[in-house]
Amino acid sequence: MRPFLLGLLAPTILLIAASLSAQEQTPEVFGTPSTVVVGTQKIETVYTWAQGKWSNAGDLQGTNSTIIHCYQRFGFCEEAEGYSFGGKAWVNLTTLDVLRWDDEELIAVDSSPVCAVDTIRFDFHTKQVSYTVTAKGVTKDMPEMSRKLCESVKPTTDFLAGLKDELKKIKP
Repeated sequence: MRPFLLGLLAPTILLIAASLSAQEQTPEVFGTPSTVVVGTQKIETVYTWAQGKWSNAGDLQGTNSTIIHCYQRFGFCEEAEGYSFGGKAWVNLTTLDVLRWDDEELIAVDSSPVCAVDTIRFDFHTKQVSYTVTAKGVTKDMPEMSRKLCESVKPTTDFLAGLKDELKKIKP
């Protein structure tokens, strides 16, 4: 291959390699869907959960900085994520609506943000959890501040990683 052509392909090759590496990541804990009874009314539902650290998280976030609980009968998932900003610890709680839950996968979506749709996907066969952000786009009737914010949203996909994934980063 010509050096010039290889130079053009290098960013693409790196992106594919990084994507494949991230896709190999697995959460610290991946709960097999099981039946639980919740609340004072003793409502039975299928439940699953995962715990770990998003692949895009910084070094200040711990291995178990994110936990996700999903309830099939109630049709929602909750994601709690800890992070640090300005030397302080913070937590964010997001609720997502379950769109699909079968033997293959669980897909839950939060479309409430103005500029993006956030999607969590549990793959029950590979025991992987991904988080995808998709831009909603910009409309002409948006206020200028919202338009600028929405133009900055870039599609991303991150994977929930565990301690084994963190240790891989340390080893040469």
